[in-house]
Amino acid sequence: MATSLLTLLEKYNVPGPRYTSYPTVPAWSEQVGVELFEQSLQSLRAGEKLSLYFHLPFCERLCHFCGCMQMITKDHARSREYLEILKKEIQKSIQFIPTTARELSQLHFGGGTPNFFQPEELAEIVGEVKKHFAFSPDAELAIEMHPRTSTHAFCDKLRELNFNRISLGVQDFDPVVQKLIHRDQTYEMTVAMIDYLKNLGFNSFNFDLIYGLPGQTLSGWAKTLNLVLGLKPNRLAVYSYAHVPWVRPVQRSFKDSDLPSPELKLELFAKAYETFTQGGYELIGMDHFALANDELAKAKRNGSLHRNFMGYSTRADAHQIGFGVSSISYVGGNYFQNAKDLKKYDQQIQARGLATFRGFILKPDDTLRRDLITQIMCHGGVNLLKFGKKWQIQFEDYFASELLNLKAFVQEGLLEINDRQMKIKDLGHLFLRNMAMVFDQYLAGIKKDAKTPVFSRTV
Repeated sequence: MATSLLTLLEKYNVPGPRYTSYPTVPAWSEQVGVELFEQSLQSLRAGEKLSLYFHLPFCERLCHFCGCMQMITKDHARSREYLEILKKEIQKSIQFIPTTARELSQLHFGGGTPNFFQPEELAEIVGEVKKHFAFSPDAELAIEMHPRTSTHAFCDKLRELNFNRISLGVQDFDPVVQKLIHRDQTYEMTVAMIDYLKNLGFNSFNFDLIYGLPGQTLSGWAKTLNLVLGLKPNRLAVYSYAHVPWVRPVQRSFKDSDLPSPELKLELFAKAYETFTQGGYELIGMDHFALANDELAKAKRNGSLHRNFMGYSTRADAHQIGFGVSSISYVGGNYFQNAKDLKKYDQQIQARGLATFRGFILKPDDTLRRDLITQIMCHGGVNLLKFGKKWQIQFEDYFASELLNLKAFVQEGLLEINDRQMKIKDLGHLFLRNMAMVFDQYLAGIKKDAKTPVFSRTV
């Protein structure tokens, strides 16, 4: 690997946000509660489309790399109790959503492990949604699944309910890595599930992979990549492992010495980039890949690519409403998050039907910067003239100090700036987060006030 690349890695491998939102979550306030969420729901206008996200938190066992909000239990009665809470939350929310703004373009179930639920329970949730919302003809119905715990009956129910996209967490097929991260999911198990789903008529699959996991080697990772390439999923998310043991103590179950060095971690991503781009995939943003005929690739080409708490997504124009513990909504230009503790979430739903515990009401400058950061993260650049006209600013004046701080990226060949555009170049796509950080008005204050590290490293 070239010395210049290692130098860039050392320089830019610093803690920073992933920018699945702006402002980022540490800037949010608990002063933003249920009343403001209700007002944002009421502000929805006729013809505006919605994307619903349901967080189903239960897992039978804990994967030691996981940073998601989850509850570990083998008691499947928990899902029935949770289902009843979700139904109350839907019924309360719908009281504030105008009848003219109830068209769904997306429905997504994440977790946790959504297939922890019984097939009939999932059907009950979808049935409750259908009582109150109308699905667009081209609506995406997606769900995350774990091959180890999925059943044929659950897959059959997905077909019956018209789901059309399946997301599978693969992470790494290497048995050494799986043992360290406490995950038991063989390649054969995964193939068997995919084959069954394909026989049912499913043809849209997302795979999640993670580089930087303990025990990963270049040779083992290359084998996983080739196995994945042979399965030809429509989309791939190749995430950087976020080692945050101060937030997720379970990550202390393995040693720091088990983790790849920063140099090897970059090589792992480079290997993924090489394997997938040569295998017919397009790079989407900084860590997603998609086949050319997939909606995600089309969204990148037509400028409608979006970034939210599930990573890169389509349907950028849809408001996102989150249901369930810890779920996040982006409605009416503002952010809202439900209680992160299951007991508190339950109590708040029982008390008043909604469980918002924090959020952020964006000011005009926040909305402007959110748009700019989204364009950097999703489109690899910004048309400065169009952006200035849209927001009625002179870009070079409004962002004078930020443009000075971008000079190093320009000098290193990672970024090109002229009077018309700002365009990320070549290796610059590895450092999108770093470039976005330059425009973050809250970042310095977050780091100054933090008693422990807040963000994972950017590479």
